[in-house]
Amino acid sequence: MQKLWIGIIVLLGATALILSFLFRTYYQIEGDTLKIVCGFLFKQEVDIKKIRKIEKTDNPISSPALSVRDRIEIYYDKYDSVIISPERQTEFIQILKLINKNISTNL
Repeated sequence: MQKLWIGIIVLLGATALILSFLFRTYYQIEGDTLKIVCGFLFKQEVDIKKIRKIEKTDNPISSPALSVRDRIEIYYDKYDSVIISPERQTEFIQILKLINKNISTNL
């Protein structure tokens, strides 16, 4: 009986983690900062002024992106990048380019 309770607790924990990724993944622009949140485990801030390039990608690497096919990779600083999948990519990129006109795009 004790093993059953342990299994239920593990299953509920895994379900909570998956649901947090599904319902708590978002990208928010606040001033010159892009805030990326994925579940309750992943939070990142990117200075929009440091973004160099944005490209479409089909890289399957784990990332704070709910879509598997419709992703963009944002390159910033010297070697850093993050893969995300905003719902309205074109509008999202236009807003980023309003803040940083030096962003190059290859879409």
